Amino acid sequence: MNRELRARIMHIVGAGVFTGLSLALGCQDGAGGSAEIAGGTGGAGGAGGAGEQGGAGGQGGAGGQGGAGGQGGVAETRCFPPEEVRANAGAGGAGGAGGSAATCPSQYHPNPVSCVLYENGRLEDGQCCYDVNNPGVGACGRPFFVGGEPRLAGVEARADWVLADATDEPLALDPATRAALAEAWLADARLEHASVASFARFALDLLALGAPPALIDAAQRALSDELHHARACFTLASRYAGRSLGPGTLALDGALDAPTLASAAASAVREGCVGETLAALQAGAQRSRARDPEVRRALDRIAADEAAHAELAWAFVRWAAARGGEPVRAAVARAFDEALAAVRAARGPERAGIDAAAWHDHGRLTEAERARCHLDAVREVIAPCAEALLSTPPTPPTPPTPPAPSAAPAAIAGPGAPA
Repeated sequence: MNRELRARIMHIVGAGVFTGLSLALGCQDGAGGSAEIAGGTGGAGGAGGAGEQGGAGGQGGAGGQGGAGGQGGVAETRCFPPEEVRANAGAGGAGGAGGSAATCPSQYHPNPVSCVLYENGRLEDGQCCYDVNNPGVGACGRPFFVGGEPRLAGVEARADWVLADATDEPLALDPATRAALAEAWLADARLEHASVASFARFALDLLALGAPPALIDAAQRALSDELHHARACFTLASRYAGRSLGPGTLALDGALDAPTLASAAASAVREGCVGETLAALQAGAQRSRARDPEVRRALDRIAADEAAHAELAWAFVRWAAARGGEPVRAAVARAFDEALAAVRAARGPERAGIDAAAWHDHGRLTEAERARCHLDAVREVIAPCAEALLSTPPTPPTPPTPPAPSAAPAAIAGPGAPA
């Protein structure tokens, strides 16, 4: 899938198709990319700083998240030295922490591209301790960032988001593995639900920026896709939890600032060109290991849709760079640098005490597998496509028209299309 998606993105950015590289399948097999883990660590602090600097505006909507997350179960608590939290958060994060070793931010999100969210921060024995509410990170779709922080809805007992009543389905799983699967799919469901809001905002941004109608149409279609993804993930979470679960309210305060072409392009890089490209390839990796029919069916669609959404993001960024010139291209380059540094540095905790074979059978990756998948995706797809995008002349003679997988529109106009 790496080669195929790279070829489609290369077509969009106008660089032709790579044919001369012999690469591993990346997210599917092999141990490639391990050397990159340490290499990106140095740059991640700055990227993390951008995430924590969201301050009160980004965190204001998170009040309901902690309690709601608890309904799904907290997988693990992680603790960090307060100085490490402040260092990764940057100057803005230190202010959020009160500038004192005796306090901790309520949320800690050192890697803005990662789907891991540390919540309910508190000081315990001189350490900043957090609940990890997204274990076994899955295909998280397009995140909904507000002020640099991911915004999520809570969780409620409700059946209208569940596609099929499978809560009483007998499953040959031990209780610990079943509970872990419920938590992991519930975390994905919350993130996919947030993706609906992200695409709703993206569609408004496109209108505000005078984007071509094909991009707006694709954004509307993507919103509908993410609604289905959220329902599919809530269905799986309900299946493993043994009770119907759905989203609570989603706070939107501070979420609709007027966009500039540069800020919208930078956001699309982080959330789409990087986030959704990773999500598509990771969903494919999860699908390749899954054996459960319901999980395979859900991941089939998620992988195809996220690939189309990634293509939309790359097409928009190319259009924005051509329209906005060097200031936009500079913002795009910075966004790629920060986002890719964060991906290379991200490494979450492994989950203990579960049936590893069942974890794969029901569509989950280990943390080591997820990290390797993301590193391979950066090396084989995102980095070369970003380089091609930034080296492509602003106004190519023929606007590219990407393929139309799954629910994507037939064509996404390139930068030569009228606004």
